[in-house]
Amino acid sequence: MSAQLSADEKRTLVTAAETILDAASQRDGFKDQTSQLRNMVQIAQEESEVAVLRNFIRYQTGRKATQKFWQLIDKGVIDQLLEIDRRHSEHASRKLAIQSFFGYMVRHYVYLNEINKRSGKGARP
Repeated sequence: MSAQLSADEKRTLVTAAETILDAASQRDGFKDQTSQLRNMVQIAQEESEVAVLRNFIRYQTGRKATQKFWQLIDKGVIDQLLEIDRRHSEHASRKLAIQSFFGYMVRHYVYLNEINKRSGKGARP
């Protein structure tokens, strides 16, 4: 039997992704970083251990080339990964939740980035 997420769980993950990105969307370093989140989606295809993902996020936060973006969202993302780990002890369920969370982040990021470009202010309407 394959793992599935409930509607409530999906709603929780979408809300968390949107909240994290909304808080960062008007800050310096947010623009044009879709590839950073797409990298996380790819990593989550193979990895579901929160400690490993946290380690990678901390690495990205420390790298000069990527730190501005990750410093905006690292705490929120790591906190959400820890919450996913707490709620999903079974491997398949945890992996699906992590993949979904990062997928929702990419979708919302693309939206925010485009709205910011259109507004010219870097702000979400």
